[in-house]
Amino acid sequence: MSEPNDPELEALLAELAPSEAERATLLEEHRQLEKDLLRLADPLPPPDFLSLVMTKVAEAPARPVSRADVWSAVAIIGVTISLAVIALLVSGGVTGGFGLALASMVVKLREALVASESALLALWTTAALPMVLGLCLLLAATLTAFRRLVQPAHVKVVS
Repeated sequence: MSEPNDPELEALLAELAPSEAERATLLEEHRQLEKDLLRLADPLPPPDFLSLVMTKVAEAPARPVSRADVWSAVAIIGVTISLAVIALLVSGGVTGGFGLALASMVVKLREALVASESALLALWTTAALPMVLGLCLLLAATLTAFRRLVQPAHVKVVS
């Protein structure tokens, strides 16, 4: 606690404790009382709180797999397999051409990245403020959509 600057408080301290040592002792007692009051306002959890919670978690039934989880897994696997088949077919078959197609794709991807870098540099030098505002709005929209996607639909609180 810092030294008091209030004249009323100074007068009260002078009345209660006439010497400097007594004032310092009184201020220290006051600081300790404040700490104790703060501890009473926000008490510590019981010592076995964590073990009790972990026991309840272990006893709780596992969340059943929902229909939406199954369909999203099927969609992800289906898209992955179809993209792999398309990549094999576009490359000219299973033999010989896959490595060349993959290398060609990497080179085209590099060219696209270089082109997008130069486009972003030109946009940054000519219109930095609209670009930053647009990116901020895009980030906010993406985070909002992600939050809605991740939020559970039905939440049951058990005490």
